Amino acid sequence: MARFKNTILASATMFAALGTGFVMQSSPVAEMRYGAQAAKTTALPSPPAEPVYSGVNPFSGVTSLELTSIAYTSAPVQRALTPDVAIVLPQSALELSDVDMSRNDNAPEVFVRASTPSDLSDNVATCSATLEARPMAAAMVDLTLSAPCEANNRVTLHHNGMMITEQMDQNGKLTLQMPALSQTAIYMAAFETGLTAMAQADVTTLDIYDRVVVQWQGPGQMEIHALEFGADYGDAGHVWSEAPRSMEVAVHGKGGFVSVHGRAMPDQDLRAQVYTFPSGTAAQTGEIALTVETEVTAENCGRLLEGQSLQITGGGALSVRDLTLDIPTCDATGGFLVLKNLLQDLKIARN
Repeated sequence: MARFKNTILASATMFAALGTGFVMQSSPVAEMRYGAQAAKTTALPSPPAEPVYSGVNPFSGVTSLELTSIAYTSAPVQRALTPDVAIVLPQSALELSDVDMSRNDNAPEVFVRASTPSDLSDNVATCSATLEARPMAAAMVDLTLSAPCEANNRVTLHHNGMMITEQMDQNGKLTLQMPALSQTAIYMAAFETGLTAMAQADVTTLDIYDRVVVQWQGPGQMEIHALEFGADYGDAGHVWSEAPRSMEVAVHGKGGFVSVHGRAMPDQDLRAQVYTFPSGTAAQTGEIALTVETEVTAENCGRLLEGQSLQITGGGALSVRDLTLDIPTCDATGGFLVLKNLLQDLKIARN
């Protein structure tokens, strides 16, 4: 896999691979969009040429596709995604593959199940886990997990390709919300000991929502930015984790909302962000522009970020795209990588 080994070369050209733009925006842009605090940078020594973190993408197999250039925006811009000057970082590694994943509508009607592998030790074999799933508004599902012998331990939640890591409390309990990605929504909790539990919820309202998920493993964070109906950064229609809205807005057809899932933990945490829009009941028509961004920080510079996007429209088939991304060296700390077309923009028509 290509790494950032060469010096930065000047160019005014922006590149894309299969329609996926990858833009690097520097501190002046960050200040315009996020305020002065976000624009501050610290000079740090560059890490070794090889990333500190490496591994196999946990979400799926990846078919290699290299993006030959990354654009680094070093001048203020009128619109955040249109740079005046670009600097090309040669030979990044951006790998994408597209597959379709149909939802499973043949699952049992309702069940809650716990299982214990036979090869566990005697004291673990006495453990049990239960998972309950309850459908909520906005095609969300409330999950309640109980595993008394797994107090304070890590657990991975799975649903239709989405995976996040969480931590049980001191009593072996966990309550959280996850989005539904199929009308017959099956969820599984898996512990490192091998203990698992499964539950199902029937989410009959999914077909009136459009939903996108971005999930990742490794240091740093990937942010979904939704610009609704011509909104720009900082406008009321700019929806992201710092202006997420609530699910009630979507329930009433007034706009979308962003939800954040998973816990940042050492050693291969899995996290996700989700944008949900009520396409079937929307009070307004038009287009919603979707981008994914990640900031270059002291924690993730020079490392590998692995992830995946999942997108479902009107309860249809789930579209999946894998991503492996080399973060630039620490010289670029304070900039933002922008994946302009990783997600498909939403087109909201009158019903």
